[in-house]
Amino acid sequence: DIMRVTENLNEKYMVGYGASSTVYKCVLKDSKPIAIKRLYTQYPHDSQEFETELETIGRIKHRNLVSLHGYSLSPHGNLLFYDYMENGSLWDLLHGPSKKVKLDWDTRLRIAVGAAQGLAYLHHDCNPRIIHRDVKSSNILLDENFEAHLSDFGIAKSISSAKTHASTFVMGTIGYIDPEYARTSRLNEKSDVYSFGIVLLELLTGKKLLTMNP
Repeated sequence: DIMRVTENLNEKYMVGYGASSTVYKCVLKDSKPIAIKRLYTQYPHDSQEFETELETIGRIKHRNLVSLHGYSLSPHGNLLFYDYMENGSLWDLLHGPSKKVKLDWDTRLRIAVGAAQGLAYLHHDCNPRIIHRDVKSSNILLDENFEAHLSDFGIAKSISSAKTHASTFVMGTIGYIDPEYARTSRLNEKSDVYSFGIVLLELLTGKKLLTMNP
């Protein structure tokens, strides 16, 4: 039904895209809209990101994390099915071309608290604990009530409670990456906290993180 409704993921149903995936909106009869995340498969690390996201978000649940409803390995790519977020990403609202909604301070505070609660759950209530590694405004999705939901767990890293950090390749988005992590390759919860601090600056100022000169 999903392929039929979206005409095999026709681009007219596309609502977003990134370096590793494209997202489509699907409205099934007598059902809430769902988001279909199609991950690219041309490179080996694409399959790794799919497996990581499936393993991570598939075993945890929190009101401030996106909810995974299923997945599919299809000729159209590796697909993940999530709740559709009516208000898109925080980046869209702050910097997108339409800026349809003006965020008041109460709404900004609600978004900040919700995202912080989702992050705290990953760091303190999961076993093993989870480091997101790519906290940024485009990975904070907002539902119809502007409740924040952390998304995109493709490069997340699990760390056992017995370890203080993990040594790993530096991954993330330029501008949001913790400088100490970038320098030492030692990853822990503080790296996510640094990235979240950058998101808070965006939320407070309404300005883009990086401004490119023409």
